[in-house]
Amino acid sequence: MRNESMNLSKNEMIMVMHDQEQEIEKLKSQVYELQAKLNGYEIKVSESGSLAEAAAKVSGLFEAAQLTVDTYLENMKRRDEEAEAAFADVQKQADQILAEAEAVANKRLAAADAEIEEKWAVIESRLLVMYESHKGLQELVESGIFSVPVKE
Repeated sequence: MRNESMNLSKNEMIMVMHDQEQEIEKLKSQVYELQAKLNGYEIKVSESGSLAEAAAKVSGLFEAAQLTVDTYLENMKRRDEEAEAAFADVQKQADQILAEAEAVANKRLAAADAEIEEKWAVIESRLLVMYESHKGLQELVESGIFSVPVKE
């Protein structure tokens, strides 16, 4: 079931869980029916002929009830295990998707940073050429009104 749950979509898993809930309700109904029979069961010593015969009838009823309870508990345990496995698979897939998205985002940020650095270098070199080619601009900067960072 673990390998099958990895291939199930979210809707399919919900449908499986719904089917399991219906089966649980069916088993609960059987348990209630047996409890009702047990509660309504009248031991008539006169009909059974002896106390030992009455005990055998009650014992059979208890065995049937115990078998139903055991089946119900086994099904609940199995469904819990299947649900836990399905949840773990979905969580693993979600973690993988998040890791991939983060890697893509980091790659795009790095590319954007590199592009910004390249464009800034071009702007800086153009400004330096403009500064060096305009004597009036140089005089303004040297007068202290503007400052130009020194290139190292």
